[in-house]
Amino acid sequence: MISREDYIFEPFKVTEVRFQGLECPRPRSGHRIVCDDANIYCFGGYNPVLPLNSIQRVNPTWSPQRPLFKELWSFCIATRKWKQHTVVENMPEELASNAMCMNGRFLMIFGGTGAPFGNKCSNDVLTWRTCPGDAKLQVLEATGTRPPGQYGQSILCHDGYFYTIGGTNGFAYNCDIYRLNLRTMIWEPVFVGTGQEGEPFGRYRHEIARVGNKLYIIGGGTGEWAFELMEIPMYDLETNTWTFLTPKADDTIKNTLAPLPRKCHSAVQIDTPKGAQVFVVGGSDGQSMFEDVWRLNISDLQWNLMQKTVLPHPLSFHSSTVTSYGCMYTFGGIEPKEEATCRNNTMYKVWICIPKLSEICWEALMTFHPNLDQVKRKTLLNIGIPIHLVDRLHPQ
Repeated sequence: MISREDYIFEPFKVTEVRFQGLECPRPRSGHRIVCDDANIYCFGGYNPVLPLNSIQRVNPTWSPQRPLFKELWSFCIATRKWKQHTVVENMPEELASNAMCMNGRFLMIFGGTGAPFGNKCSNDVLTWRTCPGDAKLQVLEATGTRPPGQYGQSILCHDGYFYTIGGTNGFAYNCDIYRLNLRTMIWEPVFVGTGQEGEPFGRYRHEIARVGNKLYIIGGGTGEWAFELMEIPMYDLETNTWTFLTPKADDTIKNTLAPLPRKCHSAVQIDTPKGAQVFVVGGSDGQSMFEDVWRLNISDLQWNLMQKTVLPHPLSFHSSTVTSYGCMYTFGGIEPKEEATCRNNTMYKVWICIPKLSEICWEALMTFHPNLDQVKRKTLLNIGIPIHLVDRLHPQ
């Protein structure tokens, strides 16, 4: 018989993360999260309908007139505690539908729009060295052919370059690719669409997977349209050419099923012995929102519906991230309610692969002893906890 205190490892099952501590980010959409193996970082976001009684009347990070969050948070995965970082330099005004990625120990933030959307868009690259203290965002000084200010793009770092793909200024949509050489700090265009046949449609709120020198564009859309997941534009950085790939629908279930077109979803990528896998979470086709999770094997372009992995509510304009050991986290976003939509500040987690036994043991230990962060580093090491796990509680 299982007691309430027992720990059960349940892969592929979505569970809500119960926060500890007194503070957490308020409900939002259009924010971004990324993670390392110790912390999740949350930047920006938008909520036009926060009830005033739920916030301070005078709040420097959000106001009804400018309903964007001038906020940078970190969430300690082990202790389940949020911490807000006071941004003392270079907090932008453009805080909705930015793009964010991690490069080593640095957050890299790009693009975004203020309110009203599209009125003013950013093309600055901001960086922050992840640290416990105050946040001094740095604006990278770059030359060359900068991409235009826009939002809803995807970004990634690869081979010494920072790439941005697609986006919108609120009126026109593109699938252009620019890159910033992180050694010389010079921007250059990689691909700029001219409307020729063989180019992908312009889009925003798409997601990107990368395997080797190939970039795979997953979904996205415009104000009116959501694009197919059964057609994947792939850009080859070596040959500088586009190819349109047709993945396979899931035929492991009674009626063969394919993922529906969508935008404003999230996606994460992990490497497995079978090759890279991409997990697509929720999203919207412009009419309906989705609670499904799909896996795409890049090696054979096979879609599979994760039948055990279902969000408790449909979600769009949320954000997801994954640790190196295969635990995916999804935070915030818009969910449908009877006659309206509402934003949330709920975090979900799901193991999307079977991790090392040490990770399962660590999660069990933190379940039984949630206040291990109050035990000194030396004591934890002396009782035999591996140093890489102790570092998650007490970073050096």
